[in-house]
Amino acid sequence: MSQVRVETSVEDDGIGLGDEISLKPNDMLANKHFGLAGMYERANLIGAEVIINSRVKKASQVQVKCELK
Repeated sequence: MSQVRVETSVEDDGIGLGDEISLKPNDMLANKHFGLAGMYERANLIGAEVIINSRVKKASQVQVKCELK
């Protein structure tokens, strides 16, 4: 049986996430970052990985990677 790797990314030209943003699930919920928490939760359900690259006053990029068997 072969594996299929699925990757997608979204990039913006906004102001980025501040350094104070914690990407730990409980911290995201406590700080009302429900969109980010939802991305991680949904990715976890399918065994995917979420990678967020962001710098203050720079663009942000969200990648989701998943291997399907």
